[in-house]
Amino acid sequence: MSFYQQIAPYYHHIFKINVQQIEFIKSKIPNPDSNIIDVGCGIGTLSFELGSYYKHILGIDMDFEMIQAALRNTKSTLNTIQFQQLSMLDLNTIKDKNTIDGIICFGNTLVHLSSFDAVVDFLKQARVILKSSGKLLLQIVNYDKVLSKNITQLPLIDNEDIVFERYYSYRKSENKIDFNTRLTVKTTQELIENSISLLPLLQDQLADLLKNADFNNCNFFGNFNQVAYDLDSPALIIEAW
Repeated sequence: MSFYQQIAPYYHHIFKINVQQIEFIKSKIPNPDSNIIDVGCGIGTLSFELGSYYKHILGIDMDFEMIQAALRNTKSTLNTIQFQQLSMLDLNTIKDKNTIDGIICFGNTLVHLSSFDAVVDFLKQARVILKSSGKLLLQIVNYDKVLSKNITQLPLIDNEDIVFERYYSYRKSENKIDFNTRLTVKTTQELIENSISLLPLLQDQLADLLKNADFNNCNFFGNFNQVAYDLDSPALIIEAW
């Protein structure tokens, strides 16, 4: 059984939606008639929230079990939302040029790509299917802070259902971070462990990659309240068009 198959039943306990996230998206893509793609949608938590405002939502994720969980949670009357198992590097296979109003890639999804070339590939595909007025919204961990301050552990997620421990180990020679996690289910004391390699994108690197993909306008924020990004920000959030 894969890691994502194991954690799918607990995903909504780990990654909960916040109001600021939704308001940020609505402020950047205000038209409720917009066509939105939620990249790395997981079990659909964000897509379902956006479905109460936007009329056209497509959630994509490359993990089969996550998409199946999203489909099980979809209300039969909620025809504004669709889910599809798909890699973020295959955007150009599902939508025509200049047809999408907004692409959202939150939850540190972008750094799961293996190289700068793969990131540029995704960004270029996003640029092609976005309308000229369309927005790309990104959220990743602030890796400038992680690397400069040698951060090896992210804040503990501890609630009534689970404990989620997250550790970083940086391999400088390869410019990769091993992201090691331990999920404890409180009711059963089941322990689920995993390790995955991440690409720690820095702010100036991502700014250059966006320019290479013809995103000529970018705003950088440190949180969803639109506070300006700096080294101590908890996240790097980008509005690009």
